[in-house]
Amino acid sequence: MKIVYIYPQFAHHAGTERILIDKMNYLVESGNHEVAVLTYEQGKHPFAFPLSPKVKHVDLDVRFFPLFHYNRLIRFFKWKQKERKLKIRFDAFMAETAPDIVVAVTYYAEILSLITKCPQSPVRVLESHIDRRYILNNDPVNRKSLLRWIHMIYDMRTLLKNSRQFDVLVALNRHDANDWSKYLKSVVIPNVVHLNPTGNVSSLDSKRVIFVGRYMDQKGIPDLFKIWKLIYKRHPDWQIDLYGDGDLRDEIVSEAQKLQANIYVHQPDSHIFERYLESSIFVLTSVYEPFGLVIPEAMSCGLPVVSFDCPSGPAEIITDGVDGYLISGRNVQAFADKVCLLIESYELRKKIGKAAITSSQRYTADAVMPLWEDLFSRLYIQHQNR
Repeated sequence: MKIVYIYPQFAHHAGTERILIDKMNYLVESGNHEVAVLTYEQGKHPFAFPLSPKVKHVDLDVRFFPLFHYNRLIRFFKWKQKERKLKIRFDAFMAETAPDIVVAVTYYAEILSLITKCPQSPVRVLESHIDRRYILNNDPVNRKSLLRWIHMIYDMRTLLKNSRQFDVLVALNRHDANDWSKYLKSVVIPNVVHLNPTGNVSSLDSKRVIFVGRYMDQKGIPDLFKIWKLIYKRHPDWQIDLYGDGDLRDEIVSEAQKLQANIYVHQPDSHIFERYLESSIFVLTSVYEPFGLVIPEAMSCGLPVVSFDCPSGPAEIITDGVDGYLISGRNVQAFADKVCLLIESYELRKKIGKAAITSSQRYTADAVMPLWEDLFSRLYIQHQNR
């Protein structure tokens, strides 16, 4: 089969980019598929992760983000010019490639519209990496003006209209699949996760807790600091290390310094598995998390995980009391108590960490990618029989 993935750009070292590249590499290396990836804002940026030379890459070079430097009136006309250019280049690519399956990993309405109007009429797959309820309204900018709010509502309605014309949506969790099922057929396939490649596991004897994630509102870091203040009062000989980057970095560094509670804020680390192995407990305080790549990453290193039971991913990865702990209701005290329980019992850390290693194996490429290949095969056969 000829499969085309569509994504804006792969310039950032982020989870979705890594997952997509891993999937494309797997499919093309299997020898059963021709795989191409279509971007429209990559420009001259290098790919953030290694892409197999067998994957054909085409960039339409229609970048929308620079338009935000203009005032609204100029931006509107320039945006329309860009969309016309995007349509011409997209249609030319599709005519030349004639794919059997198109996988859209974007919610940009214009791209989805172009796919639905494509004369080649391929199988259309929408791949969700953020729960529907958070696609647009998770951006704080949308809440700062009435105009942005109206625009957000329009974008969402346009998205839902276009999505109805896709063959299937693939979600990362059951909650998101159920939300989308009102509009189109939806299935759940978890992410492929890069698991511990070192051959080692944590000894769990260091007095270190680790957090990994972007420094943004979604990650609930203010609650993390509240939790750590409670833990630090009981165990001042322990420390917490935060690894990540994002818009809130300066605020987080400032707050960490003010608390003086063994909180260490780091930049993203390309050797993050070494950092997991140096730690004994992993914590996640997200407000929402469609999946949570870092959970099985940490589990694969033998770390017990404590996470808020937020919508929607952690509960589908963690079995409470077996390979980690889920804290309901954003209960800061309960969260701190579970971390302290692990701190105070090395044997409990070992027991839960061992179970975590086993649980993490559900997310290897060999476990997940056959689900994608089966889905593609069924959709292709159904499409041929129409």
